[in-house]
Amino acid sequence: MKFITNSLDWNRLEHKLKHKAKKLIHCNDILKMVDNIGTEIKQLSYAEVLARHGKKRPAEELLVKINQDIEMVEEYILMAVLMGQI
Repeated sequence: MKFITNSLDWNRLEHKLKHKAKKLIHCNDILKMVDNIGTEIKQLSYAEVLARHGKKRPAEELLVKINQDIEMVEEYILMAVLMGQI
């Protein structure tokens, strides 16, 4: 499992997740989940900028939630592969 440490790590991981998902029969749901994580990444990026300026923002909480979402997507991909939906 791959996790991100900041919003800049998302581009690399997003490409890998979408590449894995496109091989599946029912890939639209997983691709939508990946896109939703991308929306959360935008919020994380904004929170990181505010944190650098010394303003309190829940960047750490967003990062934990995003990593949980990434883990869930990877589990869905793994389950689809194990069920033979390639």
